[in-house]
Amino acid sequence: MLVISIVCLVVGIIVGCSGVGGILVPPALVLWSGYETHMAMGTTLASFMAVAVAGIYMYGCRLRTFSVREAVPFALGGLAGAAPGGLLASLLPGSPLIVLLAIMVLFSGVGVFRPTGQGKKAPFWHTPGGLFLIGAATGLMAGLTGAGGPVLSIPWMILVGFHPLTAIGLAQPYQLATAMSGAVGCAVNGNVDWAALPLMGLFQVAGFVAGVAVAKRLPVQMLRRGIGAICCLLGLFLLGREVLGWIG
Repeated sequence: MLVISIVCLVVGIIVGCSGVGGILVPPALVLWSGYETHMAMGTTLASFMAVAVAGIYMYGCRLRTFSVREAVPFALGGLAGAAPGGLLASLLPGSPLIVLLAIMVLFSGVGVFRPTGQGKKAPFWHTPGGLFLIGAATGLMAGLTGAGGPVLSIPWMILVGFHPLTAIGLAQPYQLATAMSGAVGCAVNGNVDWAALPLMGLFQVAGFVAGVAVAKRLPVQMLRRGIGAICCLLGLFLLGREVLGWIG
């Protein structure tokens, strides 16, 4: 469990300063703890709830990077998209969907590297309707692939003119809503290791707090580029994992 604790701490730091990275936890549970895939996904989803609560407090209450008016439609959109995504996932082959997600994450990450002057603020996406659509679209992909919605929503938001800290902050209530929904479904099927949750949550939250401290001190452009780089790496990670699965 020592290796998993270290992974959770590192992932917490990455999520705290970029909003993305949680997708690295399930493979670590499978590789180093011998979890079956569904158990790894369910346990990871349940552990994300603690991080999301910490995120709402840090980004919403302390840093005030987002408002309730923004968070509610975004989270509702995520819930609306995740449910049909989960249903469709059982009808479609998983591997092509993961490849599609990887390509989307890569393109999103590359797009974040554009100079800010080239990506002017798009007013529609800052309205409740626009936020709902971002949440629904990324929630649909999250349901289809099992990947976290923020890996798509955060670069999307940055591309349409949101401040990086606002994009990361809005991902927290969204993540809480979708993690709760997904974790309940996994728990019903017995795919949550409750004994591992306290330690996983503790290390993820500790890392998250450290990550937030880093994020709020970084220049905006550096934070944008860091998020873009992490998204590119995650896209390559997803793509590489699928390719290795085909070869093996």
